[in-house]
Amino acid sequence: MNINKCFDETLKRHGITGAVLAKKVGISPSHISQFRNGKGGAVSHTTLEEILNAMEELAPGSKKYFCYLLAEGQLSEGKTGLGKKLVEMIELADDDDIEQALLAIGRKWKQSRHSNFTDEAIAV
Repeated sequence: MNINKCFDETLKRHGITGAVLAKKVGISPSHISQFRNGKGGAVSHTTLEEILNAMEELAPGSKKYFCYLLAEGQLSEGKTGLGKKLVEMIELADDDDIEQALLAIGRKWKQSRHSNFTDEAIAV
């Protein structure tokens, strides 16, 4: 899987906007957008490191998720193996990783409940 798709998937999964990330790193939002979409120039290893560190500050666990996607080459396209991958990741996790995962699960659950509530309100 190419680096741009992994980056885009990570930002989506962790709710990080390009504008907020760009501001934190000190680069233009268009630079983030170009990298995210695989267009434009290359990103230096120093800039990539700064981007990943900023992502991690904004959403703990996002850097590790990005690296996992890059290493495994699997995105959410084939979600059939996602559960198995999550179990494998949990088995490898330390206490801090588990804490971050539980917080991420709580945020996802809260977003899902809010989304369902909004959908129900619109349907009424």
